[in-house]
Amino acid sequence: MTQHAYTIANQAGAAFRSDVVNAFQSGATLNAGATAPATMYANMWWADTANTLLKRRNNANSAWITVMDLATGLIIGTDVEAYAATRIQTCWIPAGAMAARTTSGAAAGTVEATTNKNMFKTLDFDATTAEYAQFAINMPKGWDEGTITAVFVWSHAATTTNFGVAWELAGVAVSDDDAMDTAFGTAGTVTDTGGTTNDCYITAASGAITIAGTPAANDLVMFQVNRAPANGSDTMAIDARLHGVRLMYTINTLTDA
Repeated sequence: MTQHAYTIANQAGAAFRSDVVNAFQSGATLNAGATAPATMYANMWWADTANTLLKRRNNANSAWITVMDLATGLIIGTDVEAYAATRIQTCWIPAGAMAARTTSGAAAGTVEATTNKNMFKTLDFDATTAEYAQFAINMPKGWDEGTITAVFVWSHAATTTNFGVAWELAGVAVSDDDAMDTAFGTAGTVTDTGGTTNDCYITAASGAITIAGTPAANDLVMFQVNRAPANGSDTMAIDARLHGVRLMYTINTLTDA
């Protein structure tokens, strides 16, 4: 085990060779030692033998990041948590897994493609009256209980003019022994424009959606999706067919245990 400054001085042949060998050995052993290398570089590795930890210098060269327990090979949780906090996960909910609301519910539909007979289950939302469907997810423990965003996959039948559609999604979290008859939070909205009969349209991500009900780990989160005919960008005069919703949420741990 050796450490080196990785700067080779001008010197006589034998000393030069020894200096180069020491530099290579330092790299090969990940700068192993009981104390940190005296000369540090951004993204440098250090096998901290005093604490049996593998560490990496951060990109700013201002601190060490603990990565792994050298004795067990296990990733260190604190650093995984920090890494996970930047990670976006997705969850796909097809229209067939949603329940149309009993009051003002969207109509269940099926579409068969003309040539290849591809089959699609949809929920069809009216052009003038707001209609709704709902689904629920027992959110993973890894969810950070923060805001989410949503992408809507949709299509439409034949129409000649005006192809704008506005979609909305709202959510509410309930914990153990909470009342399920609880108000949804403020809906997030995204608009999109169709144009071709039976083409697949995929919206941009909605704005951030705050889940009502003070979310906690492992909560059941109920979601409500609707078309918003009153939105000025919703101009299509026929049903908009929803194929499904892709939820995007941030995690702060890589385990649900």
